[in-house]
Amino acid sequence: MNTDPGTVRTTVPALRAVADRVRLTPDAEAVRSEHESVDYRSLWARSARIAARVGQLGAAPGTAVGVHLERSVDLVVALVGLLRSGCVAVPLDVGYPTERLRFMCADAGVDLVVGHQGPLDRLGGFTTVLTDPDVGYATAGPGSPEPGPTPAFEDPGVSGDDTAYVVYTSGSTGRPKGVRYAHRNLANLVAWQSGASECGPGDRTLQFSPASFDVIYQEVLPTLGEGGTVICCDEDDRLDPQLLWDLIERERINRLFVPFVMIQSLALFADDATPRRHPLREILTSGEQVQCTVPIRSMFTRLPDCRLVNQWGTTETHVATWYKLPADVTAWPDLPSIGRPITGTGVRVCDPDGRPVPDGEAGELWITGAAVGPGFLNLPERTARSYRTDPLDPAVPAYRSGDLGRVTPDGLLEFLGREDTQVKVRGFRIELGEIESVLGADPSVAQAVVAVAGSAAEDRNLHAFLVPRSAPQDTAAWAAGLLADLRDRLPSHMVPVRADVVAALPRTPSGKIDRLALAAGDAAPTANEGAA
Repeated sequence: MNTDPGTVRTTVPALRAVADRVRLTPDAEAVRSEHESVDYRSLWARSARIAARVGQLGAAPGTAVGVHLERSVDLVVALVGLLRSGCVAVPLDVGYPTERLRFMCADAGVDLVVGHQGPLDRLGGFTTVLTDPDVGYATAGPGSPEPGPTPAFEDPGVSGDDTAYVVYTSGSTGRPKGVRYAHRNLANLVAWQSGASECGPGDRTLQFSPASFDVIYQEVLPTLGEGGTVICCDEDDRLDPQLLWDLIERERINRLFVPFVMIQSLALFADDATPRRHPLREILTSGEQVQCTVPIRSMFTRLPDCRLVNQWGTTETHVATWYKLPADVTAWPDLPSIGRPITGTGVRVCDPDGRPVPDGEAGELWITGAAVGPGFLNLPERTARSYRTDPLDPAVPAYRSGDLGRVTPDGLLEFLGREDTQVKVRGFRIELGEIESVLGADPSVAQAVVAVAGSAAEDRNLHAFLVPRSAPQDTAAWAAGLLADLRDRLPSHMVPVRADVVAALPRTPSGKIDRLALAAGDAAPTANEGAA
């Protein structure tokens, strides 16, 4: 396969800057993990082998292909390779329950998966047909023939309107929703992020995000297009703030994309944070309301060269707005703005009928323009409700975010929370209805409601309230058993930390369940209440 940098070409809009780097600095380090490092030339060659192999196995452009890999060089190679193939990547988080992964595969029409052998064995239903140590494993459904040697890769041609990937989010009906994101959306995000960033050639970005979270594309593609290095971390380093600080120092990390709760955790272990020890220049966060606490201000005081960037958006649009907090932490507001729209994107503040409201008034945030993806997978009615057109220009696509906000006197956007039961806990967007649907499917449950407890980001957690059909002998054991079953069916971030058994659920005057009262503990308890 021809790996001469002078022949590197791609039709994938989001990879054009990466191809430029392959030509300009082929020997520069592109991706590093604990046990492996690859340069730009090798990354490009390995990604071509992935693209060629999935094509050989029958995956034409537009075909959904699963990605079931731990954080590793192979994961980055697979994401780049599937973009080049023209296939639609469907990230399958190795930490998700098998039942959920199988639903995602069936819903997206995945018959082919790129992955490592161990996780694929757990997933089941896929037979290993390739064990190339250069590219991990590619697998196809049972009965697929063993292919011959990998053919040379030929760029199939990718248009901006083609779907680049599908990620799954919580669904209010109990059914996870597949969200499509097009190549043009991804290209706009990558170009904007690179232009807005403090980082450039030779800088290092940590690959922190789970594979199933769309932020992974924001970590990887701008870094490679800038001529930087993607540093992979393992789960222990990712979850332990002290180990994460050690990794930042050891690998000389310059940029982090992390949920706000991790920033708060890092601030608690930041006593020795200095530019010499921890050369961070950017910490970018999204998914939760940023709170400028004393520990966070203190941490950034110790890192005067590092900027905190607050980003807002939805899975359906990825990043829509951004706000870089001032270098002077004393100028930080307690609750920072979500800023202004990114390049090519707009935000309208609308009333319930979709009409823009005057600046200063609260309303639903409608995202417009280049950030808006093609819609949900296999959900035309839900797509029609949420994906609209710009209220001021019918030729421009729009997405109704369900978030509330307003424009402040200085022209910035202020985030005011959610208008429905969709919440964000520890950086994950969660539909409470999905958890309630799974709990309510148990025949012993009469009613199940999930609320969010805690106000500060690090204290926010899910709390289930259960009304049994008939009084169990041991309510604590019954509730604990339901939570145990839930852990086998939902990702860990969607499992409530406790469940209380109650005789009745509080209601508002209109007859709706009063979730605020539940979060405050105002529910009628039963004897022997609760399970942790």
